Amino acid sequence: MSTKKSKKNAKFTTIAWIFAVMLLIAVILINVAASFLDVKMDMTPNKLYSLSSTTKNYLEKLDKKVDLYLLMEMDKVREDDEMIAFTTMMDQYAEYENINFIDIDPDTNPDIVNELNPSGYLNIKSGDIVVKCGDIIKRIPGTSMYVYEGDYDSSGNFIAENAYFQGENYITGAIKSVVEGEVPSVYFLTGHGEKSIDDNYTSFRKNLKNYNYEAKELNLTTEEAVPDDAAIIIVPAPKKDITDDEKQKIDDYMDKGGNLSLLLSPNGDDTEYKNILELMHEYCLGMDYNRVYETDSSKHVSGDKYEIMVNLVDITDMKKENENLTDLTSALIEENSLIPYMPESRSFFEYQGDNYSNLNICPLIETYDSAYGESYGGPEVDPEDISGILYLAAYSEDPTRNNSKMVVMGNAEFIDDEHLQEDYAIVPVYLYLSTITWMYNSDVNMGIPAREKTYDYMTLESESDTNVILVILCASPIVVAAAGVIIWIKRRNS
Repeated sequence: MSTKKSKKNAKFTTIAWIFAVMLLIAVILINVAASFLDVKMDMTPNKLYSLSSTTKNYLEKLDKKVDLYLLMEMDKVREDDEMIAFTTMMDQYAEYENINFIDIDPDTNPDIVNELNPSGYLNIKSGDIVVKCGDIIKRIPGTSMYVYEGDYDSSGNFIAENAYFQGENYITGAIKSVVEGEVPSVYFLTGHGEKSIDDNYTSFRKNLKNYNYEAKELNLTTEEAVPDDAAIIIVPAPKKDITDDEKQKIDDYMDKGGNLSLLLSPNGDDTEYKNILELMHEYCLGMDYNRVYETDSSKHVSGDKYEIMVNLVDITDMKKENENLTDLTSALIEENSLIPYMPESRSFFEYQGDNYSNLNICPLIETYDSAYGESYGGPEVDPEDISGILYLAAYSEDPTRNNSKMVVMGNAEFIDDEHLQEDYAIVPVYLYLSTITWMYNSDVNMGIPAREKTYDYMTLESESDTNVILVILCASPIVVAAAGVIIWIKRRNS
């Protein structure tokens, strides 16, 4: 009886070994074939490592050659496990016939970088992506590929809880942008004594180029209408008012969803800005004929009471009352690395006009309560000075006019070549660039959603908790293995 049982066990053991060997061989063959054929399978539920159908359909129909530069060697990028989604997708872009993918080290290939950036307008950095079709070039900051959500621990270290890869939407959008030649223009109004791009704003012009905008000048006295490619009109420090005809042309442009940025430096002349004010009143904004100074010597530049310390406006409470407001300041407030200053400025106010309830109005920069606005220029003979917290910048959006937007700033010098070199003036510059992208985002949105990469983590409160976890993780496999050996020995001897 025992002999039959032994033979039966041996038979089942042999069969088990045969199946195990066959399974092992099958697994090895599948892995060898997959490796040889370079087969990759995206098993993530949101297809984190695959190009979307939007991108595939667009690239399959693409009939122009596009150079896609990565300003970092792919081998170095692959060393970072966090960048797997990025590197995998870049490999997939490179597979398409009309995409010429080139990865370079910008430090060792300065000639190529100079070819991509001959005018020096693009602020190209290592890790950036540059997309080129013909003479049209678009830069995508490498830092824009991922966005992270998380919190800070007790030591001030950022702990990422979720990461979202949004690079595909940017890259495919950039390809479409350069192929179709979509470079929005920012027009600087001329003809009223304004500051000039070539004489005053050469550095800011580079900043605009870096944000993928073309800076041009516009004289509405010689143009029949605002050009169709106008993303934004900037009016920088006009010495006199615009004409009725110019106002009508700007009104027509705003009715189509246009964007107007008024940089209204104080003007000591008795100039009345009647038409400019009428444009502002359509957005329930008004301006004071004044210039603001600080009475607290600790809040202005030494020897200059008009170059003053200011605050960016925290709109947290305002958003509770109007959820349609766009927050342009909180990111800069949270950074809190530099104290913002503004050069000599005028102040603004809002008022409840007939269309006030339709508008989204939000202040951006405010003074301390120790500031004063002294009368300066304008048509009034004896205007009153004002004091307290004054607004030096604001925006207004009108959803009933195709979401047209207006931004007002009390100074046009803070973005000129002189002030861009000053660290204390850089915060308003960043804020102003934010208003530019808010008014007209130059990125072509392909509607490709960001895809989430989740993080699994464990928070341990003490060293004893850590030791317990280590014991469990190490002891559990040993206990299971030992139990298996004991069961096997018992069955063999039974």
